[in-house]
Amino acid sequence: MADIALRGLPDDIHRALKDAARRNHRSLNGEILARLEASVRPPVRDVDALLKRIRTRSSRLELGCLQEDELRTLRDDGRA
Repeated sequence: MADIALRGLPDDIHRALKDAARRNHRSLNGEILARLEASVRPPVRDVDALLKRIRTRSSRLELGCLQEDELRTLRDDGRA
């Protein structure tokens, strides 16, 4: 694994990174590595897991079916 040195980092950027590291429970180095990795690697998406989460959440919403006239009424009432 390679090491690099970062020179010329503005104070405000350094402070912002330190604050972000604290919020994310990481070291400053860990925060910088996480941000670099996120910027050069596309996120891995588990489509099946995402669909499962969507279905689980939507099933808990208990949305009823609205008829076309009910939708128009709701839409028109919001136009005041």
